[in-house]
Amino acid sequence: MHTPPAMDTVLACVARDRADGLLERWSASTVIDENVGEAVVERDVFERIHSAGGVNARFPIGNAGLVHVYGYLFSTVVTPYGYKSDRWNDGVLATALGRPAGYFRLGDGDETPLARVLGSAEPLLLDPPASAHVAEWDADGARQRAVVTEGLLVSGLDEGAGMRLLTIFPVADAAAFTRDLSAEAPRLRWNAARAS
Repeated sequence: MHTPPAMDTVLACVARDRADGLLERWSASTVIDENVGEAVVERDVFERIHSAGGVNARFPIGNAGLVHVYGYLFSTVVTPYGYKSDRWNDGVLATALGRPAGYFRLGDGDETPLARVLGSAEPLLLDPPASAHVAEWDADGARQRAVVTEGLLVSGLDEGAGMRLLTIFPVADAAAFTRDLSAEAPRLRWNAARAS
């Protein structure tokens, strides 16, 4: 059973991220999941987190940090990979990054979950390690980058103002994931969207 967090707790985190200027470092994302073909974040949740973040967004396209880090905590849609919140709660992603298992969970640590995700993923996106597989492609007027290391993918989008973080999620088999990625035609992936 999936239990969503208290909205007030999440909105307090969003307000802090807004004050710290962290939301501008994220690209845009749609809440229409490419695997299930439907919204994985409800409109009410979408609107409340974007309002708290001071982000002018029109459902279903919003700020990737707000959608992925906070919106996913409320998602009750089961995807082929489980609940969207699993990546923050099950410890697999945190462990792949060399962090404690609970590092991305709401309420753990002094920083907000969004700040912890950004601090962990943005360096990999902007300055990938030599051991990572890095792919870049153009689609829909934007440049998307994927950095695949053992255990995870980090992706970002550049719409002309620099690469900004889109998403991060666990990858079970980095070599197979990389092969599949290079075999596909260029398109915006992993719910990336152009900001409206």
